Amino acid sequence: MPRIPGLRRFFRLPSAERDVDGAVDDELRFHLDMLVDEERAAGRDTAEARRHASRRFGDVERVRERCHDISSSHEHAMRRTELFATIRQDLTYALRSLRATPGFTLIVLLTLSLGIGATTAIFSVVRGVLLRPLPFPDAEQVVRIWPANPATGDDRGTVSQTELEDWERELHGFSAVGAFAAIGSGVVFGEPGGEPIYAKTAYVSAGFFPALGTRALLGRTLLPAEHERGANHEVVVSYGFWRQELGGDPGAVGRTIRLSGEPYTVLGVMPPGFDYPSPEVAVWMPQSIMDEDDVGSGRGARWLEMIGRLRPGVTPEQARQEVAAFQQRLATMYPESNAGLTDAAVQGIRESIVGRVQTGLLVMLGAVGLVLLIACVNVANLLLVRASGRGRELALRAALGAGRGRIVRLMLTESLLLALLGGALGLAVAWWGVKALVALSGEFLPRAADVRMDVGVLLFALGVSLVTGLVFGVWPALRASAPNLTDSLKDSARGSTGGAASNRARGVLVAAEVALAVVLVAGAGLMLRSFQRLTNVDPGFRPEGVLLADLSVPVDESNPDVRASMQALIDLRQRVVDRVRQVPGVVAAGATKYAPFSGGQGEPRIFTVPGQPTPPAGEEPTLLMQGISPGYLKALGIPLLQGQDLDPAVADTAQQIQAVISRRMAERFWPGESPVGKLFMLGGEVPTRVVGVAGDVRQQRLDSLAGFTIYVPETIMPRSHMSLVVRTAGDPARLIAPLRAALREVLPGQPVQEITPLRTKLAESASTPRFFTVLVSLFGALALVLAAVGLYGVVSYVVSQRQREIGVRVALGAAPGGVVALMLRRGMMPVIAGLAVGIVVALAATRLLGTLLYDVSTTDPLTFVVVAVLLSGVGLLASYLPSRRAAHVDPTVTLRME
Repeated sequence: MPRIPGLRRFFRLPSAERDVDGAVDDELRFHLDMLVDEERAAGRDTAEARRHASRRFGDVERVRERCHDISSSHEHAMRRTELFATIRQDLTYALRSLRATPGFTLIVLLTLSLGIGATTAIFSVVRGVLLRPLPFPDAEQVVRIWPANPATGDDRGTVSQTELEDWERELHGFSAVGAFAAIGSGVVFGEPGGEPIYAKTAYVSAGFFPALGTRALLGRTLLPAEHERGANHEVVVSYGFWRQELGGDPGAVGRTIRLSGEPYTVLGVMPPGFDYPSPEVAVWMPQSIMDEDDVGSGRGARWLEMIGRLRPGVTPEQARQEVAAFQQRLATMYPESNAGLTDAAVQGIRESIVGRVQTGLLVMLGAVGLVLLIACVNVANLLLVRASGRGRELALRAALGAGRGRIVRLMLTESLLLALLGGALGLAVAWWGVKALVALSGEFLPRAADVRMDVGVLLFALGVSLVTGLVFGVWPALRASAPNLTDSLKDSARGSTGGAASNRARGVLVAAEVALAVVLVAGAGLMLRSFQRLTNVDPGFRPEGVLLADLSVPVDESNPDVRASMQALIDLRQRVVDRVRQVPGVVAAGATKYAPFSGGQGEPRIFTVPGQPTPPAGEEPTLLMQGISPGYLKALGIPLLQGQDLDPAVADTAQQIQAVISRRMAERFWPGESPVGKLFMLGGEVPTRVVGVAGDVRQQRLDSLAGFTIYVPETIMPRSHMSLVVRTAGDPARLIAPLRAALREVLPGQPVQEITPLRTKLAESASTPRFFTVLVSLFGALALVLAAVGLYGVVSYVVSQRQREIGVRVALGAAPGGVVALMLRRGMMPVIAGLAVGIVVALAATRLLGTLLYDVSTTDPLTFVVVAVLLSGVGLLASYLPSRRAAHVDPTVTLRME
């Protein structure tokens, strides 16, 4: 780049000094010479005159230092005054210039506010979710741990209570090892005279809080002695529960509250922001409170998830190797329960919390960065156009002595002013955008409570604004700083397009805009096709007209007869279903613990099929077992493909039970034949007879089927948690209130956690792809609009500047169609170049979307063809509108103006 005289002064700080030392030395030399002349006039020779003059003057070095300090201070003051005066002058001129062109100013500010606002909003989400510190001291030492079975591919296993004790005793690479589980709806909390509510509960081991390391805000956390059976009626509550349900009482520590009818003592209140393992958790209680009849006993009753804190110096890989070696020892010692569990997975706590959205958020940050870059290119193009229109003004400035550096500083001041004003408007856009993003994300976005506008975000917005001002301002400023005086002053009266170089510069910027727009629009197209295919997936049931209610049925734990207690639970569940069926408008009703999209897929059980090869220990296939009430399949609309539904008249026993199996299981183990009437061994020992085959169901995600599923009578596996499925004759929302009233009749002391149309649950399951699809589509649409505006502005300017040429062509007989074709060719050339480059870049860039797409290739040909046609059409329209205006130029008026 050629050196621009005066440009360095633009970046010089007020502390920069002229040659102060030289000026002071010259001044001192002058005064000494005057004294020497006086002494010589008095008759002394030169040497003696200098000695007397030095004696009369005094300490020269001290005077020099004093004069240097005074001169430097004065120089600094002059510098500051000069700088501030120049900045004030440039700002005043820039404001006057922007007021004189309100249309240009408005377009630029809108463009910048959208680009900077969108970027700041996405950065706020990324900062809150990915960058903000976790509420755990030394969080990099906290890890999640899972047993793994390499043979079955299961690397996210759980452990039993017995295994937990082994882990706590044998693992030495951890300073603490803990376990947790969130089961069902939680416990029922109710003050005397108040409305009972569900308090989401986490059941934790003694090592849970030490592993995380977070101290209680009030009181303390659970001690090991408080996990012993018989002494485990103490709890820790969340900050939100303390504020909302306990009234923020500072004396809540030590207070007794009733949970599911049992008294518990509050030991501590956790600080705000601590919500592990789920934002809904309100109460942490000892996992030993869970009865063995609920979770089972022995090594095979696995229901606890593991967490640990690494000792200093231990890496996650070293910890994984230690756990894997320990798992191999357990598999050797206990082959019946631990066969196959010979490996382990260890993951940092941050990645385990945000890992499922990390890639998507980083892709969104890159996408919004492209939008900001398009905005910068658009504004740079507009500034080039404006600078070409100001050619005479800039030429006059140069002719009157303004250097290139002075013109560059003037233009950059205007650019930075635009960027700062656009950034201020962008903050308003970002504030609204953050709220919209959090609302749009639903419940899938982890750490959503940490997403907010703070000082860090404001500094980011300021930095983005300044960088943006330099990015879009430097090139136009450099080009405008070197006008051709002769051509500019000569052509100013006739109009000029700014020369071939300016035309090429504008064409390059338009092509760059189009290329960037292709990347974003292609990404939006892929996401839209993916989301369309996902929402068109058959879930395996009919959600129309279905209500889903979650509640808990109380168990009489005081009854020493467990069998009688379980029978009472079964009878109560049946009374609930029978009462719901009596509600007017209810067509069918049924119950289970694992309704689709309500959490969980079923209870895993190994099984074998008689007559088929017996797999090695630890490699047995696993099914998901769901206990259902009569009428459940009909109420949910799961099709029965073969055989019949479960028969409530059949007395199922431990010696043989009946089951309806999923089609996936039937095709895998009885291919080409009917499985109805066939037997398989549940748990390897309980004979189970297939009475029917049901359609496959997508239990938790639309993009994946559940595993091998069987439905058995709920009398085999009664559970307190109850998901009630109710099919209605009309709008299900109208039956929410009557259904709630009916449930209160049967369960007067139990709150209903939620009554929701199943269609709503289905829509919420797609919240993650919907969130990213909406964002990418929004960015793609914004990029398309910006590219169209940029192209339209350039072609319009070219038309206005070439009116004389067009008028001459029309006067010489050029047809309007020919004029339109000429302008279209000039307008479409950068569009075609941008399309060619953009498609190549998009084919590489869209690979980043691979994990976000469902059933769509990242190089989907149809999407890229549609994108090319769409952008070509937009470019054609943006070029055609000003070109049509050019075809109607009146040659008489144009030539008269000349």
